[in-house]
Amino acid sequence: MFTAISRLPDRQLEVIVLHRLCGCTHGAATGLLGTSLAAIRSDERHATRFLGSVIPPPSTEGTTP
Repeated sequence: MFTAISRLPDRQLEVIVLHRLCGCTHGAATGLLGTSLAAIRSDERHATRFLGSVIPPPSTEGTTP
C-alpha cells in the first residue's frame, strides 16, 4: 500500500497522508497546504481512484469460519 501511495503526485500524496493516515480534516488540510477546499477534495478523489486501480481489493472468496 505504501509503495502505491508513494507513486502519487505530490499534492495527492500530501492530501492522502494528512487526511487518511494522520486524520486531519479537510479544513485543517486546506490550512496546512494553503489551498482551497475544492482542490483538497479533488486531489483526494483522484488519489483514491488511482489507489483503487493499483491495489487489488481483498479476496472475498474462500471458506467461512
